[in-house]
Amino acid sequence: MTVDNELIRLCIDESPPRNQPLVAKYIRSFAFPVLSKLSPFNISKTGSYLEANKTAILQKYGPGAENDITSVLTKLNTLITDILNNKPFRELVSDNVDVEIWNKVLKDYSDEDGNRPTWLFTNWLYCECYIHRRIFEAFETSIYLKNYDPFYEQKMQGLVSCEDAMELLGKFLIKYFHKEDIDIKNLHEDLPKMFKCALWGNRCDLSQTGGDAIAQTECPLVLVDALQHLMLVDESPKAVDFLCASLNDATNDDKILDIILDNAGYELFTDLCLADYLITFKFVNTIRFHGKVIPWFISDVTTQDFINTIDYLSYKIKSDVLKELGKRWENYMKSGQWKFECEQFWTLPFSFGQIKSLDNELYTKLEESFLIISKGDLNYRKLVGDVYWNPTVPFIETVGNFKPSKLIALRTLKSDITCGLPEGLAEHVSKTDPNWLKEGKYAVIQVDGI
Repeated sequence: MTVDNELIRLCIDESPPRNQPLVAKYIRSFAFPVLSKLSPFNISKTGSYLEANKTAILQKYGPGAENDITSVLTKLNTLITDILNNKPFRELVSDNVDVEIWNKVLKDYSDEDGNRPTWLFTNWLYCECYIHRRIFEAFETSIYLKNYDPFYEQKMQGLVSCEDAMELLGKFLIKYFHKEDIDIKNLHEDLPKMFKCALWGNRCDLSQTGGDAIAQTECPLVLVDALQHLMLVDESPKAVDFLCASLNDATNDDKILDIILDNAGYELFTDLCLADYLITFKFVNTIRFHGKVIPWFISDVTTQDFINTIDYLSYKIKSDVLKELGKRWENYMKSGQWKFECEQFWTLPFSFGQIKSLDNELYTKLEESFLIISKGDLNYRKLVGDVYWNPTVPFIETVGNFKPSKLIALRTLKSDITCGLPEGLAEHVSKTDPNWLKEGKYAVIQVDGI
């Protein structure tokens, strides 16, 4: 898909200004190619998937859904046209509970003359979230496909295609379940590996491929060692020391871990393995997984994804190892040790620094937490305000006033937002790898409050 020359003409052939929120008008930013190429490509792929699976959709939803498919395709094509012609945003028109919030944001971003924001010239975090909210609107305003997730099958395929890697990680995990004694040395060796398996699981992000599954074929534990040289910041030792020290704290026997999830499929599996490890060794007692209330950024975890992943592992997968894990996780859910929650805030166009003022109930809940783990690039961008920071600005400064509890961020780099790097590292890496910020090749583990 070519970018209209008019779109390029409106832009500035420069890098974005430092310490300012990203805006897509800067051609040398990550935001511009995502807006002009990747987003239209992903929207187009969504439409292509509908057309390719039309027969199966009609069999499930009935012949009346044919008109819905036609309507959705029209709305998706209109969205692409709006983007590539830099048209002003419009109000959302569904009856979803979040529409009032979105339309208020639109009014807030409009100027005093009522001119609405356009794709190139508004805050990129808001813009990209608006794109994905418009995709969902195309479905929710239909009759038969109101609750249809156009990415669900691809997300499950992303899980199925990684069964061999999952079994290897599962075997590593299961060997600990029946041990009575905890060897602190093993914890210091293995806990960093579990964090990094969950970190690198993010490489299977379907939003980078328009929904095409990315198979994880290597042993996750071997991969952790092989990719260590690509860790630009690795503060996992601080996290491990904190967690191991907490085992001796007899005053806190109700420790809650909050995991702000990113992608379904293989990445979710690695997150569940990390969660099980932390429960097994009594680092925490309860885990709350935070997912998305609507389909979001193609591969983000919804309630359907979470429940059906555990169900698939418990009853449908061939591997006995993975079935054991699935049943174990099913029991965690039944007992209440694991909880899946999908607060509205995670699919709104706000940074985490705004949670306290905009959703105090959620912020108060997070204050109950012993530890918060944030997964993935979009959550990271929301953590640090989607600002094009000077790369040496400390992570704890960029997080600002989001301080409900201690925090660990696990992120592979898929945007040009970065911070907390040692002096000179960004310049060194960029010389040998110009796309180092955008392809998920490099990663960071950063902490705040630990």
